[in-house]
Amino acid sequence: MTFAQPNITARLVSADRLADTMAARITKYLRRRSGVSLVEMARDIPGFTGDVTWGSSETNIVLWADMSKSAIAAMKTLLDAGRIVPTPTNWLVYNFDGGMLDMPIAEDIEARYSEPHWLPVVFASNREDA
Repeated sequence: MTFAQPNITARLVSADRLADTMAARITKYLRRRSGVSLVEMARDIPGFTGDVTWGSSETNIVLWADMSKSAIAAMKTLLDAGRIVPTPTNWLVYNFDGGMLDMPIAEDIEARYSEPHWLPVVFASNREDA
C-alpha cells in the first residue's frame, strides 16, 4: 500500500497561508487600536517587515517601504473586503511613531507624480465588520 506524501512544509509557508496568517494578525491588532500607522504595524506585528514597497507605480505614490509580500497581500485583501479603513494623515504621526520615508509627501491622492511621493496613511478596523 502506498500513501501520498503531503508536502506539509510547502503548504504551511505558501503565499496564501502567509497572507491569511498576516491578515489575522493585522485584524487582531486593529481591533484593539485605531489610527495605526504602518510603522507601528511594522514594529508590532511579526512578519510585517520585508523588502517590498507598497504603492502604485502608475501614480508614483508610496504607502510604505520595507514590507513583506504577505503583509501587502493581507492589507490589500482587508481593504478590498472593507474590513479595514484607511485615512490619510499628517507626516508628523509617522515621525512621532518613529519612522518616515525620505521622499516628498503626496499632497493629492489623485495626482500622478513623476517621482515617488509618500502618502502617510493610518488604519482602523471597520467597526461595523467586527
